[in-house]
Amino acid sequence: MARPTCRFALYRRIVCAAIALLFVFGITRVPEVHAAYWDDVYQGFEQFSRLPGDVYQLKESYRQTQEDLEKARNSLDAYQEQNAQLLEQNRKLTDTVTELKNLQTQRDQASHRNKMLIITAIILLAGYFIGIRLLRYGMRRRSGRY
Repeated sequence: MARPTCRFALYRRIVCAAIALLFVFGITRVPEVHAAYWDDVYQGFEQFSRLPGDVYQLKESYRQTQEDLEKARNSLDAYQEQNAQLLEQNRKLTDTVTELKNLQTQRDQASHRNKMLIITAIILLAGYFIGIRLLRYGMRRRSGRY
């Protein structure tokens, strides 16, 4: 007796499902197939067949971008190396300019010292002659020659 009840419940479920499907499709009405259906299918296949070309194009673009990036990295490395060389050259030039300024300062000091030495020698020489003349004049005056 348990078996027939189980079969009856199964049949009842199948019938209810069938009625529900008929009710849903009867009210909502399944859309009819249009003539453009084959065009849509064809366009789908066409787009699908274009995918390998698009993938190849993307790969080529990716490869080109990688090459450009590598060129940029190489140029960046070259610029950094050139920058380091220029910094070293700038440091050497700065040292040279500093050394030249020091030499110029030494020359100026030596020139000033030589000028002072010459002026002092001229003053001493002039003082010597003037002093001798004054001494002679004073001695002549004391001796009574005038």
